[in-house]
Amino acid sequence: MTDLLTVDIGHLFTERGGVSRAELEWMMVENQGKFEDFRRSLGQERFPLTVSFTERGEIPRIKALAREIRVKFANVLLVGIGGSSLGARAAGLFMRGPYYNLTNEPRMFFLDNLDPALVDGLEKVLDLRETALIYISKSGSTAESAANFMYFFDKYREAGGDPRDVVFICDRLDNGVNRIARELGCNLLHTPLELGGRFSVLSCVGFLPAEIMGIDCEELLEGAMVVYRMIHEGVPEENGVLALGSCLFALGAGRPIHVLFNYGSLLYDFGLWFMQLWAESLGKKHSLSGDVVHAGTTPLNALGATDQHSLLQLFKEGPADKVFGFVKVNRAPSDIVIPDVFPGEDEYAYFAGRTMNQQLHIQQLATEISLFQEGHPCYRITARDYSAMTLGALFYFYQALTVFCGSLWRVNPFDQPGVEDSKKMTYALMGRKSFLDCRGDYEAVVADYEKGSLSFGFR
Repeated sequence: MTDLLTVDIGHLFTERGGVSRAELEWMMVENQGKFEDFRRSLGQERFPLTVSFTERGEIPRIKALAREIRVKFANVLLVGIGGSSLGARAAGLFMRGPYYNLTNEPRMFFLDNLDPALVDGLEKVLDLRETALIYISKSGSTAESAANFMYFFDKYREAGGDPRDVVFICDRLDNGVNRIARELGCNLLHTPLELGGRFSVLSCVGFLPAEIMGIDCEELLEGAMVVYRMIHEGVPEENGVLALGSCLFALGAGRPIHVLFNYGSLLYDFGLWFMQLWAESLGKKHSLSGDVVHAGTTPLNALGATDQHSLLQLFKEGPADKVFGFVKVNRAPSDIVIPDVFPGEDEYAYFAGRTMNQQLHIQQLATEISLFQEGHPCYRITARDYSAMTLGALFYFYQALTVFCGSLWRVNPFDQPGVEDSKKMTYALMGRKSFLDCRGDYEAVVADYEKGSLSFGFR
């Protein structure tokens, strides 16, 4: 049977800007202690990368709720941002494609930004009498999601919607979401306290929308378990997380951009999910010991073959500051044979008998080789097929890779202190009661900042 995933790091070794095989062997030994610590953490029930497997008992309830929503509603509106939305979006695109809403019910809509244009557009296409509302906010206080949800909940009630049909997903702590849900008698699902938003796709946050779209969450978890066992029980020297993580850490100082070049449109939202995971987990000012380290590399999502015609020129001949990860899927959900329409034309005749998936794979390989020959280090993840098991394996592999890399950079991959300042300023300037005592300080900061403006207008 073909592997769910294969990891090829052989072309991270380049004469210009890569690592050598001797360096890899040294790093594998040097980092094995941290890898063993990571493996021991996976043996703890409440470790963030293990807790999803201990929550299997919640799956029957999630499946039952999804069946009820599918029967009762023509539309589903999921309100959430960041990790509360990206994983479910990635699953939907990977498994159901971009045109799902045109041929299936319930149609799935994601409201994942604070933008009145999006809200206005959704209100025009949704009949709220036939729309299920799912509101996801781990803390219960995410400002963007709260504003979006309040608007649509008010419209939902005006349309005669029953608040008891609304689904709330948050953690178990005392927060506004829990209080409102209990007061209204809504459906309420809890994420494990240990799971931050960007690690929550393998929980009710990702499972409920997946099940609504007909994606089996047990198969997602089964694929994740395949990767978990390989890491936790396999031979360290043969483990792709240890090898790839060691290389990416070593390359990070000279190549601070990590490009994930996803070959296939169904992988595009997976790339967006990866960007949040990598950036928010590893981009840290302070190490675990409090030293200023400014750790991490910048993730960039690229789409093959589309971005061969937009970014590849820069990637190949621009600054040598990037590591390239290629993700490809061996078997497409369906393939298309290119017809022999213009046999007399050299530019077209060679397509005859070829399939589009063959062409995509050839273009991926050609792009990878072209970058490698220019001295750019490349690695490749090959997924078996477009199945829930494969997607679960992809999710878990990149989560594990990210957490292990966090140990190499000596940072906490589960917090995000860098986003707290702007949150607090927003709360204060918007007038949140518990932040009113610092509102004046923030208003002074804004006034001082505006003094530095240097603007040019065009009329």
